[in-house]
Amino acid sequence: MLKNWSRRRVTSAFHTFWMLALVLGIISVAAAVIDDRSITRLVTDFMTLCVLVIALQSFIGNSGIISFGHVAFFGIGAYSAALLTITPKIKAIALPALPVYIQQMQVSFTVAVLMGACLSLLVAIITGLALSRMAEGAMAMATLALLVMLHSIFANWEQVTRGTIGVYGIPRNITLFNTWICAAVVGGAALLFKASPTGLCLQASRDDPLATGTLGVSVAKTRFAGWVLSAILMGAGGAMWAQNNLAFGPNQFYYAETFNLLSMLVIGGICSVTGAIAGVAVVTLVGELLRGLENGLSIGTWVTLPELPGIVQMSIACLIIVVLIIRPQGMLGLNELSDFVYKRRMTKKNT
Repeated sequence: MLKNWSRRRVTSAFHTFWMLALVLGIISVAAAVIDDRSITRLVTDFMTLCVLVIALQSFIGNSGIISFGHVAFFGIGAYSAALLTITPKIKAIALPALPVYIQQMQVSFTVAVLMGACLSLLVAIITGLALSRMAEGAMAMATLALLVMLHSIFANWEQVTRGTIGVYGIPRNITLFNTWICAAVVGGAALLFKASPTGLCLQASRDDPLATGTLGVSVAKTRFAGWVLSAILMGAGGAMWAQNNLAFGPNQFYYAETFNLLSMLVIGGICSVTGAIAGVAVVTLVGELLRGLENGLSIGTWVTLPELPGIVQMSIACLIIVVLIIRPQGMLGLNELSDFVYKRRMTKKNT
């Protein structure tokens, strides 16, 4: 496996990191200045989704293997954060079968996020040891099996998750500031991994796993590293998401959310961290613009549009098809934000 870091790749990753952090920071500051409850909620949801999609991109984008199971780590992070942040009084009523030390525990936002990441890490190590040795198609299907298995646990482990009833009473510890910090940190971690020797080897295995193996690179080890990192980031994102919602159930960590996150990644660009954020922005914008049509819309006194349930999902599905036809690698393709700035400077120098 390669041992030397590329200075050019690390420099490019750093430039992309501070540019993305600046853009996300401006969005957060603008939302804070506007000080509107709906805008604040929209921006915090956007930042949380950025963390989740970047976590998904850090594995899929570098390995080239579609994962249907990362939402399972999302659920692990969410449930762990819920159990650690709900007040002891509510836990004594809703979850009396919990161990006493968990019932009496109530931690801060940061600790809950770290615990969500750690529990996801543990599950990722156990599952990754087997999954990383599979062929590409088999691994993709195995991730789907992982999603079904974890969903079954979420839906039936009533002593811990309350089953299909779901948990409630989660404090809303999330703010514009801590969501921005988390999104920036997760983005930086994904960019650093992409620029690392391990990330480079994983990208090589994406393009040609057989040739990569003949060069002395352990494809299984590189896939395992990508799997574990993405699970950690996804678990942290799940813990953030839980503290932005008052209650949730197991069905929020299943096929619908898997499609939602994958659609954002495909639209923005699977191989780009910047593309992951762009995909979240596009899907969020489309959802907000079309959500009113689902309940019908009146234009003046003469034009009345009927209710169009499902128009948001249908529009996103059509958008995916259009993107895959016009730009199969997504809107940004392989490019990061710093690549556009660098190309622009080179164009000016040449002219």
